Amino acid sequence: MAIISFDRDTVVDYIPEYAGNRESLDPCIVRLKFVPYSRVQHYARLITAKTRGQSDSVRVAEVAHEVQKKQFVENVDSISGYYVGEMEVGTPAEFYDTADTDLVIEIVKAMESHAKLTEGQVKN
Repeated sequence: MAIISFDRDTVVDYIPEYAGNRESLDPCIVRLKFVPYSRVQHYARLITAKTRGQSDSVRVAEVAHEVQKKQFVENVDSISGYYVGEMEVGTPAEFYDTADTDLVIEIVKAMESHAKLTEGQVKN
């Protein structure tokens, strides 16, 4: 059987599994791009370059979080069905800054994994 992957410029509607969201009648949907391994390596090289010569583990962690946010913002197109209080959050940066850690990690893993992205893809 052939393996068919996502084009890295195609935006995919992904429904996170987090907190039973996939079973919801009105789920949160994250429109994102698949991040191939070559691009994951690019982000890893950014971390390495920005932390070269650093011995402060706190600073290294800060840089890793900055680069992860960069990856998130560059590859998430939009979000619908995510609220902070009464206000819907639609920008990737705002979502990243307000969402639960487990939710952000699930989305990052989905954008880096063809299998996980397919599993949560909106079904027609």
